[in-house]
Amino acid sequence: MPVATEYRAVPARIRLGRPHPGNGPVRAKPHADKAISQRATLLAAIADGQSQIRKLAGCRDTASNLRALDRLGVSVRVEGTSVTIDGVGPGGFDFRGEAVDAGNSATTARLLIAVLAGSRADCVVDGNDLLRNRPMDWLMEPLRQLGADLTCLGREERLPVRVAGRQLRGGTVEVEIDSAQPVSAMLFAGLAADGEVVIRRRTAARDHTERMLRWTGVDVRAAQNQVVLTPGTPRAFELTVPGDPSAAAVLAALHLASPRASSSLLLDDVCLNPTRLGFFRALRSLGADITWQERAGAGSPEPVGTIEVRGPLRLAGGTVGGKELIQAGIDELPLLAALCCRADQPLVIEDAAELRDKDIDRITATVELLTQFGIEASATSEGLIASPSEPKPPTELLLPRDHRLVFAGCVLAVLAGGELVLDGMDAAATSYPALVEDLATYVPVEVL
Repeated sequence: MPVATEYRAVPARIRLGRPHPGNGPVRAKPHADKAISQRATLLAAIADGQSQIRKLAGCRDTASNLRALDRLGVSVRVEGTSVTIDGVGPGGFDFRGEAVDAGNSATTARLLIAVLAGSRADCVVDGNDLLRNRPMDWLMEPLRQLGADLTCLGREERLPVRVAGRQLRGGTVEVEIDSAQPVSAMLFAGLAADGEVVIRRRTAARDHTERMLRWTGVDVRAAQNQVVLTPGTPRAFELTVPGDPSAAAVLAALHLASPRASSSLLLDDVCLNPTRLGFFRALRSLGADITWQERAGAGSPEPVGTIEVRGPLRLAGGTVGGKELIQAGIDELPLLAALCCRADQPLVIEDAAELRDKDIDRITATVELLTQFGIEASATSEGLIASPSEPKPPTELLLPRDHRLVFAGCVLAVLAGGELVLDGMDAAATSYPALVEDLATYVPVEVL
């Protein structure tokens, strides 16, 4: 079959009723992990043969990955939620067309730039208007230190970027931001370098790329502040993508916001990578009853298992910070802020300046979202402060154009007792096409 060019849409406008009364435990399986899906498809494209990936995340960003690989001439065949990809090896891209469109996916754009930099390709990587506003300087500078020929055609080191592929050299590069993407990019680029690549970083972040590369036979050695890669060719693989911890966080937040909070929520087949569980660790520190158990024999580079969530209707509040904890739950901080509006004391989020460089400024947007529900909140340079308050639903809420803020808006709506219209739900398609159906577990939903 040809590469998938569509993804499951989400309705833009819905009306919520009053939350369903609590009536016992809930069991669910989060959708497949987006971060692993994107890295796995790109890794398969530069592996040494035919790879098969099952239970691929069926969202907008993964579709952008597959379309980009198809545009680059990679054989990509999709059947349902499975994809078969014929690898071209590190440095094997030879595309000399005009542009490769990454859509709205920053992961797609940044990792493609890295892979193409060490290939025979000569092309432009571009994206939509939102993606063109995302910074690329902290990616491009370390790649240039490895010899990459990159020309920014946009403003202030942003997309579009022309990549003139060439042989990259080994060496040491410094990663200047606390994020997994630049480390992943240097690892993908370094596979085709002529010598060992040493990546120095300030903080350990999600390590899916390191795990996948080791799992496929590449020599990767990681320490707290450094990752060392010996160039090599990943072997072809078969992978079943585990459930997304970020989706599990949305389900947990909806559950804790609902009248069912005192009953258990069991989330099965979730990726239990410690670098992705910051939201659950933070919630546990604030008083929620949360445990997780790894399942033996998952056959994956990632630990997989079950998360059980049970909580009080009110959390304790307090300070959430520390670079490692924040990096392990960076995407879920708006959810955490939403849940803690009814805490016993203010919630203070620190060390989260990265949130300002997403599709939108997520610190400012989270504060604005909270205030629309009557919650007193203020932004700081690296986080926010939210004071305890009983949320009051507006009659209609126009959600920000960002999937993470849509999730937080849904949680606030449940906490506030429903009975409002949410407009802008379609942004959830970036990572969570089943959001409306899962929301309906806790509150009546009418699509408008």
